[in-house]
Amino acid sequence: MHLLPGPRLQPYFVGDDGKPPVNRDICIYPIGEGCKNISPLNQCNDPMVYPLLFPRGEQGWSNEMEHVEERRSAKRNRVTQLQFYAYRLSVRSGFSLLHSSGKLFQQYVVDVYVKTEGSRLNYIRLNQKDLRVEFYRGLLDALTTRASNNNLRVGKLVILPSSFQGSPRSIQKNYQDAMAMVRKFGRPDLFVTFTCNPSWPEILNAMQGRERPENRPDIVVRVFKMMLSEFLDDLIKRKVFGCVTSYIYVIEFQKRGLLHCHILLTLNSSSKIRTKDDIDKFVSAELPNINVNRRRFEIVTKCMVHGPCGIINPNAPCMKDGECSKQFPNAFREETEENVNGYPVYKRRCIEPVRVGKHYIDNRWIVPYNPWLSKKYNAHINVEVCASVKSVKYLYKYVYKGHDAASITLKNDDSVNHDEILKFLDGRYVSAPEAMWRLSEFSMSDKSHTVIRLAVHLPEQQAIFLKEGQENEAVERASIKDTTLTAWFKLNLIDEEAHEYYYADIPQYYVFDKTSTKWQKRQRRGNK
Repeated sequence: MHLLPGPRLQPYFVGDDGKPPVNRDICIYPIGEGCKNISPLNQCNDPMVYPLLFPRGEQGWSNEMEHVEERRSAKRNRVTQLQFYAYRLSVRSGFSLLHSSGKLFQQYVVDVYVKTEGSRLNYIRLNQKDLRVEFYRGLLDALTTRASNNNLRVGKLVILPSSFQGSPRSIQKNYQDAMAMVRKFGRPDLFVTFTCNPSWPEILNAMQGRERPENRPDIVVRVFKMMLSEFLDDLIKRKVFGCVTSYIYVIEFQKRGLLHCHILLTLNSSSKIRTKDDIDKFVSAELPNINVNRRRFEIVTKCMVHGPCGIINPNAPCMKDGECSKQFPNAFREETEENVNGYPVYKRRCIEPVRVGKHYIDNRWIVPYNPWLSKKYNAHINVEVCASVKSVKYLYKYVYKGHDAASITLKNDDSVNHDEILKFLDGRYVSAPEAMWRLSEFSMSDKSHTVIRLAVHLPEQQAIFLKEGQENEAVERASIKDTTLTAWFKLNLIDEEAHEYYYADIPQYYVFDKTSTKWQKRQRRGNK
């Protein structure tokens, strides 16, 4: 893993009494008056909190800020908070005090992102009736039962929907989508982790004066985005490992390092990695010969050496209960073994140790890599072969594990609350690279195929979307509209061709029209 070389900000925030950080208190003391609170969304907030960044009092975002005439539309004529800060953080010609402010710029980036996301969470909290909360009525019933058993009143039900990117429901749905792809295309063949290198020339050449990469998250994330696009093209279009039938990837941010991408690849039958010779062709866990390829040797010793840890360095971050959590150092092995508990054991021949920094290392400390990719990208690129179906669920759950967080439990003996927004806020930290990535609206995950989520329910127990006070209208509406399941039953009554397909396979041959709530035969059958 590449560590940021200098000091970095990684703020940790919690909601106050269940409120998102957008509602934090900011106090001012006007001359001759007492203390006054102002909203973090006040236009004067930015220049007052960051006078060194905005010495001329340049104002921040306001919900009254309008688009210029040519950017207005029928649906929206006001500038969103995200749009404003994305504009303000953009790089322009000439000197920029904002981008040259070092750690203060890191703080500002994180601050405006937390404000922006806090506003979105606050909107969700204040608009529960419009956010189809009744779809989760079973959860409210469970809370009512739990409260009645303990003679407690039920607190306010606050739901963080799956449409909010990064929420537990969103992560769970993405995981289920990925498992649906496994059902269709089989287990993944390769697990690849691509990590940003702060020493890439594209990053260093963009630094001005004494700027350092850790203080320019805007440049770091943009370079990584471009590198990732090229990297994915190598894997998918240029077929470095062979023909790819499906893939997923997820962007992740860690406390101790830069952003990186986890990728799971499924290869077609002609490209499958079946033998130890196939494994050795694509994956190496050994130091290159310095006399044959010095450049590759330098990259591997810089980017692909684990630790060292253990007896050599007992205080290493990977050490848990006196042992390395990543199982380093590995044992020497003269040849690769295909399948040991779902993973291959790579060839690690015994060699003379070489000096890397303060320590001597050998093949036992090398993280598995692909020689060609490592040489091209000069980065930490861990490549692992998935040798058995046993590893599938672990890998997908690892990819979709969500944010690193510290757990905090708040207990109130007078009520039972289920507040998923508070749970999302509590114990979460945000680094400057993550804040910049999200403010830039870069994708957090992607997959090769669209997955249609089909309804599964018992008779007359389908989900009903409604607003509070409109229960009768919702029931009447549901009585005349079909779900994907009931529409499939009706399709089988009138279309004999539909008898050939399972319910899970029907979207490949038919499309569900949400207006008429009927399955209609596809005019063009696609495979994506």
